[in-house]
Amino acid sequence: MTGGCLASFLAARYGLGATTRLSDVIPWGLCLGLNVFCGVALAAGALSLASVASVIGGAEWRSVGRACLLIGCIGYLVAMLGMVANGPTDNHWRTLFQGWTLRSILSGAAWTLLLLALLLFIEFLPQSSLPFTRTRWFTILQRLDLPLLILATILAVLHQFGLNRLIQLAEPRFSPLWSGPSLSLMFYLSSLAMGFAVLLFASWRSNLAFGKTLPASMLPTIARALTAAVFVYLLVRLMDLMERHLLFSMFSVSREGLLLLLEIALLLVGMTWLKGNEEQPRELYFGAALIIAGVVANRLNTAITALEAGAGQDYLPRWGEFLISYSLVAIGVAGFALGVKHWSVFSEVEPWKG
Repeated sequence: MTGGCLASFLAARYGLGATTRLSDVIPWGLCLGLNVFCGVALAAGALSLASVASVIGGAEWRSVGRACLLIGCIGYLVAMLGMVANGPTDNHWRTLFQGWTLRSILSGAAWTLLLLALLLFIEFLPQSSLPFTRTRWFTILQRLDLPLLILATILAVLHQFGLNRLIQLAEPRFSPLWSGPSLSLMFYLSSLAMGFAVLLFASWRSNLAFGKTLPASMLPTIARALTAAVFVYLLVRLMDLMERHLLFSMFSVSREGLLLLLEIALLLVGMTWLKGNEEQPRELYFGAALIIAGVVANRLNTAITALEAGAGQDYLPRWGEFLISYSLVAIGVAGFALGVKHWSVFSEVEPWKG
């Protein structure tokens, strides 16, 4: 994070042209692929799961919903910071306070993040026993918890489709391996898989760090849902490639084909790893890590590899781009760790003891 702050200062001082290798031909880079595309995908998937958990109810699903709500907020925060890092900084605040418009992804994401902050306030503030939590107004806010969460989920899904719109605008100079008519469905299915996988991944790491995790009875259910989400995504992905006569492109010796094969192989191996190991938290952790890597590879290929292939040029991030991108990931990890440590994210039910 220290390196990211230094690189951000240099980018603000000297501009993106002096600190990145972005250009008019390759306008999307590591920050957009790793932070924005992955952050929005994580938010859309996690908030969808949080909405389902809130509708189902119960102590165990409440723990899942709280964790997903926190994960979704962090995903949006990382995505917003990635958008700021990937563009000029002179008009970001003006874009935010001019009001939300359907054409502004940054403005819409900013107001959605404020809505998610309100949801975190409603969900976790009662632990502080502040006088406000005993007022009639707070009781009304608590009753609005589910409608606000569903609204935030809808906005998250719309922003996920907004990124698809960016890809459609760039499609004339975009590799067909990462575009097509089924892109919106594939993006959403992979975001669901991302939400499930990050939930299992974070639960395992939280158990090692703080002795807090999801209830053991929920792990097999989440693992089976993750397996199903990855299976459906792979089925749609392969059928889309087959329909457009691109299926055998992944077996070519080109860089695009090999990277496409890598992302599909990561998801397939992760899904296979989970199958039959639903009762083994350590195995769930490794399988979830492979699936996360597969979704991240898909988003990086969409943001970088597809443009490189369409433009016929190579792009290699500079050291500042690496520092900024991975410092934002570090901020997200640190934010989740602080949330688990100081809030009752996983502690309402008896955790699994490894």
